[in-house]
Amino acid sequence: TCSAKGITFDLTFADSIQMVYADLGKIQQVLYNLIDNAIKFSHEDSIIYIQTSIRYEKIFISIKDTGIGIPKIFERFYKTDLSRGKDKKGTGLGLAIVKEIIQAHGENIDVVSTEGVGTEFIFSLPKATAL
Repeated sequence: TCSAKGITFDLTFADSIQMVYADLGKIQQVLYNLIDNAIKFSHEDSIIYIQTSIRYEKIFISIKDTGIGIPKIFERFYKTDLSRGKDKKGTGLGLAIVKEIIQAHGENIDVVSTEGVGTEFIFSLPKATAL
């Protein structure tokens, strides 16, 4: 899908590898949902930015696109008009599930979205301490 749309990724990771306390499968689902949405709603020949950073005892993960923006974030079953097209499949539950998973980890997810400019999701996970 990315090749067909000419979408590339810009990955920027923290200086060192960090471990977090998290449910691997659930966080994989969060990343899949956020990246899948970024791909669906990005324009052709655009870049999706994925970044990690460390602040105090938290690891922050950011997924940012320069796509169409999302007017009603985290609303269950809400799908933008463009998502109703033939090539946009889904239930409209993805972002609500993402929010629930992050909150179940005792963490937060924030979003900045401007229609016609793009969307950035930033969530945190607790940094694991060395034993």
